[in-house]
Amino acid sequence: MKKYRLLSVALSTLLTFSLFTTGCGSTSTSTSTTRTASQTGASSSDGELTTLHIGFPSAGSDWAGGTLAAAEEYGYLDEYLNPLGYDAELTSFTGAAPAIHEALVSGDLDYAYYAGFAGIAAKSNGIDTKLLAVQSYGSTWQLAVSADSGIKTLKDLKGKKIAYTRGATPQMYILKVLQEAGLTESDVELLNSTVPEGLSSLSTGAVDAAVISYGQADDLVSEGKASVVHTGTEADHSIYYEPSVLTGRTEFVGQNEEATVALIKALLKAKDRIKEDPDAFYKLTAEKSGTPLERVLGLAQDDLDESYPISLDETYLTSLKDIQTFEIDNKIITNEVNFDDWVDSSYLDKAVEEYNSEK
Repeated sequence: MKKYRLLSVALSTLLTFSLFTTGCGSTSTSTSTTRTASQTGASSSDGELTTLHIGFPSAGSDWAGGTLAAAEEYGYLDEYLNPLGYDAELTSFTGAAPAIHEALVSGDLDYAYYAGFAGIAAKSNGIDTKLLAVQSYGSTWQLAVSADSGIKTLKDLKGKKIAYTRGATPQMYILKVLQEAGLTESDVELLNSTVPEGLSSLSTGAVDAAVISYGQADDLVSEGKASVVHTGTEADHSIYYEPSVLTGRTEFVGQNEEATVALIKALLKAKDRIKEDPDAFYKLTAEKSGTPLERVLGLAQDDLDESYPISLDETYLTSLKDIQTFEIDNKIITNEVNFDDWVDSSYLDKAVEEYNSEK
């Protein structure tokens, strides 16, 4: 696969699960790391296998997260793909979605495993993909406030300076928090920044509050310099949870139906493995991603079918459509996505049927 010469952005692993700059911009802010599924311990490729190129966002580790990571780690990608003459090659892109989108356009990637927010932007901007499955559903966001801000409840946000990232999921999150508090944008001073910059500003008192990814403010909280007044995982799921998706290049998936079905079957088996022993998977995630186990556990949900749906149920499609409305209303995208054209459930339906029959 083509290697991208890009600069790394130091974001937390939890952040990159949901935060991606949208569009097909320059590759000047991201890096990529490539490896094949066989490098995790399965038999090496014999050189005759057709490679599936799968891209995912990362903060520097090679851990894809969720069912894709489990499918790679436990050998399910090889199990389902190798007999059909395919191998999987996973590429991590550090920092932003534009590099993933550029790789999709160039044909260097066949599938993208990332935030629905970015998937919608890609389709809106003319990148020809199919939505194959919603692979995870949750929230990684928190609102932290400085100890000197006087903010005790959400209503206390009125008149305060709040750091957030415009044009990405933190913007959606803070606007929902304000709505929950009965406030609007005009009631506060929103300051556009990266998440690390916002956290730094919070620590120095330059802002009163900041949207952060889960656990980023733990040190400030333990030092008595900040507190967390809102956590997405503890809020109304129907409002704060967002889907992450598996998309594929339309031309490629159409020409490689068996491989696409096999990929989804590997994710389904990985989901069942996670459900069998979630604690083992959380420990593995902490080890592989470099994320403290406490943070991983803090984001864990009791309902793993909700966490890892591998589904195209209307609940998740409605959430994606709400995200699209937000992106249009905030001029992040201009072209509306035709969901009837974008969503192709045929691969998922066949994968579920075959997987269940083989159990």
